[in-house]
Amino acid sequence: MKFENFDITEKGNEISVFAQIARRQKTVGVPKIRIFTEDISLELSNRGVEHGRALKEVVIKNYREDTRRGTWVFEKKMTKPLDKSAEKVILPIEEEKPAPKKRKSRAKKKTTK
Repeated sequence: MKFENFDITEKGNEISVFAQIARRQKTVGVPKIRIFTEDISLELSNRGVEHGRALKEVVIKNYREDTRRGTWVFEKKMTKPLDKSAEKVILPIEEEKPAPKKRKSRAKKKTTK
């Protein structure tokens, strides 16, 4: 992707990305393009920025002046330290008791006369 402007700002637990693309010129023959959140996420990965899910999403297009820029907000990917492993606990083995016998219901016989 060719961006005119691609700024990454980190504040607290958020990563803000401002992107701006060139406006389409009909005379030059530049095709219409749209930039989605997936494209910005891929660009962040290519630049080595680790990020989480998108908190604010925008779609920018090169059709008009006011739709060719936008700001996305992603959560910062946090690496949590692993908890200490729990101590191994050995539970006493209980003897298995046989299941109690179920009473079978007897079908009533019909008398025929």
